[in-house]
Amino acid sequence: MASSEALSYAYLEAHPADAARVLERLAPASAAALLQSAPLRLACPVLRQMLPLAGARCLERLDDADTAGLLRGVGAQAGVALLRYVGAERRVRLLAQLPTALTLAYELLLGYPEGTVGASMDPRALALPADMTAGESLARVRSADETFASDPHVIDRDQRLLGYVDLAELLRAPAATSLARLVRPSPHRLPAQALLAGCREHPGWRDASALPVVERGDRLVGALTHGALLRALSTQQRTPAPRRTEDTLAGVAGAYWFGVSSMIEAVVGLLPVERREGDT
Repeated sequence: MASSEALSYAYLEAHPADAARVLERLAPASAAALLQSAPLRLACPVLRQMLPLAGARCLERLDDADTAGLLRGVGAQAGVALLRYVGAERRVRLLAQLPTALTLAYELLLGYPEGTVGASMDPRALALPADMTAGESLARVRSADETFASDPHVIDRDQRLLGYVDLAELLRAPAATSLARLVRPSPHRLPAQALLAGCREHPGWRDASALPVVERGDRLVGALTHGALLRALSTQQRTPAPRRTEDTLAGVAGAYWFGVSSMIEAVVGLLPVERREGDT
């Protein structure tokens, strides 16, 4: 093993949280390469400490087998958070490789009812942690391949949406300035469980072409563009309009899903962290 590789692995093992902060600042392809090359017993604790959005961008660069191994190793709590940012088709493939109990819990927790904001949002919204510097943030923006139609969102270590950073201001700021000093409040945000039909006249569209989408606790899970909203509503209009009774049932079903997902999330939080067989 090359000395530089040995030093990298020693750092991952001794300082997983600090290593996670470093990987969050790298281009996703570079961070993914390190996670792929490191033994699971070293890579999983680091991935567990990363912001879910940043970790998911790394998983996009890995094949399904490597990704499933990491998902098993990080445990249920971190696994749910990561899978929120994985595309639907790939998520199905990955869930098939996870333990059955976790698969059932994840499917309940991760599904958004049809016709809701969450079902039409783009989970690839660019988000930067508030403890990044302006220089690190600009490097991340320049290397970004996420889809974003607005200024980058700013989040805290619990994935809570703090606001956004104006790109023009970011360019002018000294490189060492923390994003926490540059963040501006996001006056408008959409609940992931909200019905799309109720968002057509949202006042936020007067100021932006994309609005952040949040879950309970203001956790950022994606963004909805005005174009995606209009396309989804157009698709709904081409289908027969539901009767009032069906509207009521849909509302009841949405409330039921919201309650069930809360219970499942609590149960998942109590599940033990899995360890891959052979890892110590």
